[in-house]
Amino acid sequence: MERLDLVDPSLYLDGVPRDYLRWLRDNEPVAWHDEADGPGYWVLSRYDDVVAANRDWQRYSNALKGSSIEEARSEEELEVRRRIFVNQDPPDHTRHRKLVSHAFTPGHVRRMTPLIEETCSRLVDGLLDGEVHDFVDVAEELSFQMVATLFGVPEADRPELLAITRQLADFQDPEVNPGLAPRPEVQQAMFAYGAGLVAEVRADPDAHRGVVVDLVQAEVVEDGEVHRLSDLELVAFFPAVLVGGLSTTAHAMTEAVHAWIEDPTIFEPWLGGDECPPQVVEELLRWRGPVMSFRRTATEDHELRGQAIRAGDKVLLSYASANRDERHFGDPDRFDAERTPLDHVAFGGGGPHFCIGAQLARLDLRLVLGELFRRVASFEAAGEPQRLRANQFAGWLHHPVVAHPR
Repeated sequence: MERLDLVDPSLYLDGVPRDYLRWLRDNEPVAWHDEADGPGYWVLSRYDDVVAANRDWQRYSNALKGSSIEEARSEEELEVRRRIFVNQDPPDHTRHRKLVSHAFTPGHVRRMTPLIEETCSRLVDGLLDGEVHDFVDVAEELSFQMVATLFGVPEADRPELLAITRQLADFQDPEVNPGLAPRPEVQQAMFAYGAGLVAEVRADPDAHRGVVVDLVQAEVVEDGEVHRLSDLELVAFFPAVLVGGLSTTAHAMTEAVHAWIEDPTIFEPWLGGDECPPQVVEELLRWRGPVMSFRRTATEDHELRGQAIRAGDKVLLSYASANRDERHFGDPDRFDAERTPLDHVAFGGGGPHFCIGAQLARLDLRLVLGELFRRVASFEAAGEPQRLRANQFAGWLHHPVVAHPR
């Protein structure tokens, strides 16, 4: 089969190329792809290989070149990437993760529940006014409000920070990022905002709410040495969480509504009920999860399924393919919330890089879907939806809908 360039963000304007990924799984599960503006890359498309590579950080490194698909344009850019803990390897990653995990303690996540419920109710109130709404805006507002509240971002700052977050999250789409400025240029505004907030918290922690207060005070003791987060590390944590929350949770919400319009019976067993069962969220993430792939870099020469991978080679772990692997999931193209196993890789499939915000994302999705199931009878398309031009997250740029009440 003719190769598709899975690095080209324009490829996904028509959706995830499911047929091509299926062909790779069946015929070339470890497949080399040339790259127009890069070194080329291997694609791992089977579930077992993606899970194994996720867990084997010694062979498949995040720190060498980062987890972003596009190449860093300079060593300086690569150094900035490595300040973000997702672009580190153990033991640095492990220590950094322990420090930033103060933002996602069970207590912090549990305390978010009333706010999420209140925000869901308000947003669904607005949806049910009989007017056309772009559901992408609705989903992004909910997702952003959660992470902004978690960080303690002042209400007055949120509109500006949402615009900054959207531009960074969707920097490959010309509508959001006119001129397609590269990621390092786009992220400067995010870093500047984060630096200002961290400075304010350090100067007067009692005047602030949110986990930034916990993060500036967090410490880990290893071998008698005390480790704390530097200002640069704290600032780098902002885009990791804000962009991650916006790009994943919001896109998953919109994907659920899109599927509901495609098949009005898909969520029928739960409509009018009191809540969204957790397995509905898990199956949605497996079936149409927004994270398509992450990049690793091989650290040593080795062979995988008969292919010779060399040290330094770029390796893409295709989560979109692994979650539809027929070898692991029966009838994988069908939505089935009762399926077992339901051990998808939407949050990384285990290993040191398992998504640190997974529990908050699950809570967001369960509560918003529960509110929609209780109060919405159906969604109607109110215009042509537009997919996002992006090569890492499968998402939507616009999705106009009308919601009909129960």
